[in-house]
Amino acid sequence: MYRLRFVVVILKSLLSPTKGLLDDFELHFWAIPLIDTDFSRLFTQTYALYMGLARWNFLFNSEFKTAALKKAWVPVTTAETMTYTKSIKAFDRVKLVTRLIHWNDRRFYLKHTFYVRGVECAHTYVEGLVRSPRGHLKPQEVFKALGVTKESPPLPEALQGWIDLIAARPLQ
Repeated sequence: MYRLRFVVVILKSLLSPTKGLLDDFELHFWAIPLIDTDFSRLFTQTYALYMGLARWNFLFNSEFKTAALKKAWVPVTTAETMTYTKSIKAFDRVKLVTRLIHWNDRRFYLKHTFYVRGVECAHTYVEGLVRSPRGHLKPQEVFKALGVTKESPPLPEALQGWIDLIAARPLQ
């Protein structure tokens, strides 16, 4: 099922008008019983699968689209933290909103928010980067390849401690 969703997301992304990097990117899923859920609730790994598709959608439906296609860029997650507030159940229609919220000299930071019937069910903060065939790219390298200069939105205060914690680990 993931491969089918992946193909659909990529095709929709490539055929959609390009969005700005700071826009909201929406995907919609139906929580399929016994595929995405046990008998009643979304599997933990299904959240991760949906978010992976959302990052591909972001890469290929944003200002990164042309460079990503020409340079074979792919999104890579390096850390994440998730908060669950309400269960997503079998047969629920899920709206996943992805937003680029910040970047620094090392990484990009995204927020994924899951909604069912307008109610937030979970949100995740993701640290990531772009990988090219030549290796990992830092944000300034990505923007240089795009030929643009962008200012990062201010870092939400609540994330500073998390970013400090993950920044303390060695980079690979």
